[in-house]
Amino acid sequence: PGDQRKITATLYFVGPDGLSLVPAQREVPFGEPIVEQARRIIETQLAVSTAPLLSAVPAGTTLRALYISERGDAFVDLSAEVTTKHTGGSMDEILTVYTIVNALTVNLPAITRVQILVDGKEVDTLAGHVDLRNPLSKNLAWVTPENPS
Repeated sequence: PGDQRKITATLYFVGPDGLSLVPAQREVPFGEPIVEQARRIIETQLAVSTAPLLSAVPAGTTLRALYISERGDAFVDLSAEVTTKHTGGSMDEILTVYTIVNALTVNLPAITRVQILVDGKEVDTLAGHVDLRNPLSKNLAWVTPENPS
C-alpha cells in the first residue's frame, strides 16, 4: 500500500543549447529511509528521458548501489556505461556529473555532497575532465531557470 506514495523531485536534463541543465519536476516513488529515497531519485534520473528532454547520463547507465555516510555524503555507484558510453568533452562531463550531484543535493537536504563511483571503485574522472576523487557539493552554475511553458 505504501508503494503508491510519490514525491515530486527536481531532476536535470540537457538544455536546448547543449551547454546547460534544465530542471524538470518529476514524480518519484516515495522511499524510506533517506537512502531508499535517494536511490529512487537516481533511478528516475537515469531512466530514459522523453523528447524534448535529453539525459546528460549515457544511455544504459544503471545504479549499482547507493550509500549515505553519517556526514551527509552520498556515494553513488554507477555501472561502467557512465564512462564507456560517455561522449567525452569537458562540458558533457560537467553536465553528467552535476545531473547526479544536484538531483540528490537539491531534493534531499540531508545529503550535502556526492561522490560518484564506477563499478564499485573510486575513479579520477568519467571522461578526463571533472575531478571525482572527492565528494562534490551542489553546483547550480550550469542550471538554467525552468521554462515556464
